[in-house]
Amino acid sequence: MAYFTPIAPHHSITELKTAIRRSRDEGQKTRLRAVAAAQVGSSRNDIVAMLSVSDHSITNWVHAYNEGGVDALRTNKGGRPKGKTLWKDDIFTGLAKEIDKGGYWSIPRMQEWIRERHKKDIPEQTVWYRMDQLKYSYKGARPHPVQGNKDKQDAFKKGALLRSWSR
Repeated sequence: MAYFTPIAPHHSITELKTAIRRSRDEGQKTRLRAVAAAQVGSSRNDIVAMLSVSDHSITNWVHAYNEGGVDALRTNKGGRPKGKTLWKDDIFTGLAKEIDKGGYWSIPRMQEWIRERHKKDIPEQTVWYRMDQLKYSYKGARPHPVQGNKDKQDAFKKGALLRSWSR
């Protein structure tokens, strides 16, 4: 049985085998193996059996290879590329200054503050992540203890010890 989609002549079989050996991406290696097998005339059923993947996956990989060559078969790690921040840093530094004035700041309260001041609707996870980068804790968005006032920390610890002894 002939293969179902013609393979674009981007690379020779030798070049595909070299790409398989050089790749550190196991997913890409599997996809390249499927394309190489198709290029030498293996049937769809043979490739499915050889790689233990669906024929739909093979079809998608061949189309991706035909469109973009070897690079199109790399595993997509997802997420936004580095350096492509969607939200400006001044939003979060301004929020940090506001938090430092005191009070309890929940993530919804932080989101509300951002909406009021900057007219932006930023997801919870983004607020958590960006405030963590600024050394604010996850739950209360307060500075991490190592960043705080040492005298106040010691006084708190002593008070906690005294409370535990009085029980």
